[in-house]
Amino acid sequence: MADGTMPVRSDLAVRTKVFVRDLRVEALIGVLGHEQGQRQPLFLDVEMDVLTPDADDLDQALDYRLVGELAEEIAATQNGLVEVFAERLARRLLDCTPVQSARVHLRKPQALTNGMAGTEVTLTRAPA
Repeated sequence: MADGTMPVRSDLAVRTKVFVRDLRVEALIGVLGHEQGQRQPLFLDVEMDVLTPDADDLDQALDYRLVGELAEEIAATQNGLVEVFAERLARRLLDCTPVQSARVHLRKPQALTNGMAGTEVTLTRAPA
């Protein structure tokens, strides 16, 4: 098409995923005494199903930078469990209009001396 958009065929359903991989944040995280008030690295992979923009317009899309900004905001306050951190981020992402579901895969490398621990949380917007 002349405006650069692709025509949508009536027999197709469009599903758009947006993702951010290997996002590192230094978070106040942990329930153990020695973890309180200490920043630890977290590594995040975030995947979202979003409404597909109908034009080449950032106002209709999700700006990737928002994922990092929200993660940094959550990381700045003490969180006990990685599950809570991941859910808080997924909920904040669902507050964004185009986001229909959010999956947050979080790794906490300092949780174990000989491995990697983490969690994965997926939240989906309830049908209207």
